[in-house]
Amino acid sequence: MTPEQRLNTVKDNLKQIVGIHHVTRNYSDLDTEMDKHERIYAVLSSGFPQFGSLYDTEDEVHNFMIVAQQLVNESTTGEQKEAIEFSMLEVVKELVARDGETNAPLNLELVSARTSRQMDPIHAWVLFELRFNDL
Repeated sequence: MTPEQRLNTVKDNLKQIVGIHHVTRNYSDLDTEMDKHERIYAVLSSGFPQFGSLYDTEDEVHNFMIVAQQLVNESTTGEQKEAIEFSMLEVVKELVARDGETNAPLNLELVSARTSRQMDPIHAWVLFELRFNDL
């Protein structure tokens, strides 16, 4: 499976979990689509930090990100933002846990999740770092 096919499979699998929320492969949608959707998940490649054999394209580590974002009003408290972000975390944990249920396993690994730390006045967001770990 090509890197693009893997990312599109992640997008499709995530869409099955989040249902009504917008799932995209375009970073710009976080700005251009925000007013149209309650919550947006963007699935984006982060590159290839490690390769195995130069001729075996399946023997690689491919990092990717999921950026989850929800517009909130300025009166939303920090605790409320954290609650939204924790719900986003549960979604991505479910995505990883379900890996292989509807398609061949992608070997998903959740590496880290960084939250807004309550510092964004109008967004709750989480930046998830994941990888396809084929080593």
